[in-house]
Amino acid sequence: MRAERRDAWWLACRATEYWHARLKWHHELSTAQKYGIGDSGSFPPANDSRFQAVDTWREAIAKQLLTPAPTLADVAWKRAKIKSDDFKYLPITLARAERAIADDLAFLAAHPTRRSNSEAMARSREFKEVMRQRIREIAASRGLSDEEIKPVLGLKHQRVTEFVDKHGVNFKWLYEGMGGPFAADPMRGPREADQQAIRATIREILQERDQ
Repeated sequence: MRAERRDAWWLACRATEYWHARLKWHHELSTAQKYGIGDSGSFPPANDSRFQAVDTWREAIAKQLLTPAPTLADVAWKRAKIKSDDFKYLPITLARAERAIADDLAFLAAHPTRRSNSEAMARSREFKEVMRQRIREIAASRGLSDEEIKPVLGLKHQRVTEFVDKHGVNFKWLYEGMGGPFAADPMRGPREADQQAIRATIREILQERDQ
């Protein structure tokens, strides 16, 4: 729903900016034609359509005020516009503009952005860093160089699976800190016999952590 509002708002902004640019063009063209500058004489007389350009631009602003705002920043733009001196020239009443803003605020309150996005990203980064540190601990115990473990530090499914299989790593310890670091460690409990199950679990855990 926010995406639909964003797209509609983007189009409304472009329309307002376009007609404002057209208005400025008419002003500059009028001056150029008055003094015979450049090829200005090859265009239709600017003054003939200036008032129409002004009206069209004001209509675009009014339509943008009525377009659902996708963010609070856009609501702030609306509020600033209705407080501006030129609002009285727009083809829209103050009551209608304020009602549109009230509707925007009600929608944004009922559909907040996911505050958990940044928190989820932070947790994901923390999780990955912890796992990389555990990989480094395994490397130290196995006498592996930084270059040897560089591929697995990217945490790609296949690389992690190969690392777990090759060095007998307890994947539950690697991902969740459960048991000891190696599969043969008595603290780990029974060893998984099915390597396909291990790979499936790795994929599920990574996908869940990355969401």
